[in-house]
Amino acid sequence: MIQPALLKRWAPWILLAVVIALMAYFLDLHATLAAFNDLEPLAIALTVVLYLLDRLSMAHKWNILLRARNCRLSLWAAFRIYLASGFVGYVIPASVGSDVFRAARLSLAGRSLSRVSATIVLERVLGLLAILTLSCVGLVFVVLSGWRELLPVLGAVAAALVVGTVLTAMSMSERLYRVLRRATSRFAGNRIVKMLHALHDEYVALSRGTRPLVVFFLLSVLNQLIQALMFVPVLVSLNVDVNLLALFAVLPLSKAFIQLMPIPAGIGVAEGAQVAALSLAHVAPAQGLAVALVLRAIDLSMLLPAGVAYAADAWRLRKAA
Repeated sequence: MIQPALLKRWAPWILLAVVIALMAYFLDLHATLAAFNDLEPLAIALTVVLYLLDRLSMAHKWNILLRARNCRLSLWAAFRIYLASGFVGYVIPASVGSDVFRAARLSLAGRSLSRVSATIVLERVLGLLAILTLSCVGLVFVVLSGWRELLPVLGAVAAALVVGTVLTAMSMSERLYRVLRRATSRFAGNRIVKMLHALHDEYVALSRGTRPLVVFFLLSVLNQLIQALMFVPVLVSLNVDVNLLALFAVLPLSKAFIQLMPIPAGIGVAEGAQVAALSLAHVAPAQGLAVALVLRAIDLSMLLPAGVAYAADAWRLRKAA
């Protein structure tokens, strides 16, 4: 019988192998390789610029939540930490590794761990709601324009948005939290329970600031638009008829799916999700895979500046110590 710890360790890599095998079996790899012949350097350069703009916007909107809890960082410091967290994300599964790094990094610099962790949790919660909102609005317009085959997708996304909104409101309810705290009072002395209570207190305190949350939410929608635009230069270079509204509607869903997968940097799963999303936007699978591979190559090339940012950040911490 397989031990649970062993299964947990190898499950991400098994999932990765399965996804890559499925793509190799169902997709025309020869057509994908042929599509690379149409790529232009300008398309790659524009995609790199949009990639860096995406990282910068993510760092800026996270800094808004930090400032709301008196953990202000300079834009450059937030950008450097975000780049460094991307380097860590290739070692620890999905976005968990980068989140843990950011929380640990600021706690080592003297910030409250529960306070910083609350900003990261709320960042993920509002980010997911922004994805579902943008996708839902985009799908409404796409379906009304005649893409009736996406009506089931619209229904699923709208239902997820309603459920997510209700759960988010419940997570910010102090009344429900008091009920939960009374129900778990016997464990009040436990260290982990104390840490969770401190995290929730910071989370609720942060959620009271309406203006920072609204600004953060709007910037999260803008951030998703930038991430969708990253696909456009490569698609245009491949002579694909781009429907921007369809891309804005379906590509954010692939981002949400990737965040749930326990695979370092979403390797393999990200490409599969992007191909599936692009196929909903009427992009041929071979071209969709070519675009996904180009974006992965750019992401891998960014490991060099991300590694430099990680080393520079470690040096700053050592110097401060």
